[in-house]
Order: sequence, then structure tokens, then C-alpha cells
Amino acid sequence: MLLEEVIAERRDELTASDLRLIDVLLLDKTEGSFLPAHEIAERAGVHPSTAGRLARKLGFESYRAMREELRNAVLSDLDASKRVRKRVDRAAGQTLLQSVIDGEIRALSALASQVDQSTLDRTTQWLGAARRIFVLGEGHASSLAEIFARRLKRSGYQASALAHLDWEAADDLMGLTEDDLLFGMIFRHEDPGIERAFALAAELGARTVLLTDRAAPPEASLVMTVRRGEAGEFHSLTVPMAICNTLILELSQADKGHSLEALGRFETLRRIFETAKTPRRRR
Repeated sequence: MLLEEVIAERRDELTASDLRLIDVLLLDKTEGSFLPAHEIAERAGVHPSTAGRLARKLGFESYRAMREELRNAVLSDLDASKRVRKRVDRAAGQTLLQSVIDGEIRALSALASQVDQSTLDRTTQWLGAARRIFVLGEGHASSLAEIFARRLKRSGYQASALAHLDWEAADDLMGLTEDDLLFGMIFRHEDPGIERAFALAAELGARTVLLTDRAAPPEASLVMTVRRGEAGEFHSLTVPMAICNTLILELSQADKGHSLEALGRFETLRRIFETAKTPRRRR
């Protein structure tokens, strides 16, 4: 049931303060879906505790859970054409390139407040200790999953990317053990394939890390939730790519030369094969 339907169904139970808060929350659903409780309460002129009480009246565990429901509704309601149109409209008065650059800068600037260092440290530790690393990403996430897995391999880790979590995934995951790590990426939409893979990992005791922009992600051992830009706009992979690049650098700093030695071997092999492919000149 949509949030508006829940509100309409229980409207007789709501106070005047509740209704003022709802008016502010739904005035701009996109903005409202990201506002913290104290700010939405301040705009509505009510006590901050009103937000939590309202959420519980509507059947949510907390204000955050209610806000996440609204955020998912906003995202699912915007198809690709609407998101591109919103980006184009926002660029009024400047070039599209400058608009995209400004959006990326805003998203990247907010990243440090969304993923703390302790989360990065724990992820780095798990990556370094894993026997095998499976990087899972379907759709748009598949390109980033492939890049991240490739960089992990070049750093000397047993990593592979799985871009299709269908029946063929059984070939790769049949030997999954508690010593392995699943690193999943889910952006915008739900991903039942990754959820099934994570459920399998939980049964076997394997660790799971999820990098996502979804407000209500599936369960994982560790979740990193990041915003890839303004809600309802065309999003790129710059923000999650920054997280992946940071993890590669964190590994190189923490693994006592393992990554650097592996990269050196890789460069040697690359030069060997480049030389082998160079045609000999005729004399």
C-alpha cells in the first residue's frame, strides 16, 4: 500500500500536528524523502518527536522507515525518460556538461558523510582475508562489477564478476564456503538474484557486503548506502566507482606490499604479451 493510501486510511487518527508534518513531507516528495526528522518537524512547526509518533501511527517502526518507503516510491515512479528530462531542465542557463559536472561534485562531496572510515576498514579487512571474492552486479552495475573484480585480480586477489545471477550462477557459487566473500551492487531497482546469492551465503556462513543506493536494501553482513545524485535525476556510476577505487587503495595500504607486488607482476606480464603481439618489421 502506498504511503498516501496509508495516510488516507488512518486520517481520522491523526492530530493537527501530524497533518502539518504530512503536508510538508508530501509537498515535494523527492525532497521530503531525504529530510531528517528534526528538519521536517521544524518546517512543519511541530515538536521533533511528532515525526516518530506519526510513523508509528502509520504502522512503521520509525520515521526513517517511513521516509525510506516514500523514497522508494519516488524512485520507482520515475522512468528513464523523466529522469533525463529532469536533468535537462535543471541545466537551464548552463551547458549540459557543466550541469553534469556540478551534479557529480555535489554527489561526491556528500559521500564522506555517508560511508564512514570504520566501514571502509572492515570491508578492506574482509576483502583481504577472503579466499575468493565474487563481485555481483546486474544491469548498470555489471560494468562497475567487472571493473572492480578486474582491479582486485590485478592486486593479487582471487576475484570474479558475476553479471547474471540466473541458473548459470550455480557454476560459480557451487563451491561457496565461509571463507569466501560476496560483494554485491544494487542500484535503483530490487535485485532478486543478488538477494538469493546473499541468502545462500548466509546459510554457509560467508560474509556479504552490499553497495547500494536503495533506501531499504536486502540484508547483508555490511551495507554501504550511497546517493548517486539528486533523487529522480539521471545518475552515473561515479559515486560507487569512488568507493571501489578507495577500497583498492585501502587494500594496497593494508596488505603489506601484497597488492603492489601483484601489480608489478601484472605490468611485467602485460609488457611480455604486448611485445609478443607486436609484428616484426620486414628487413
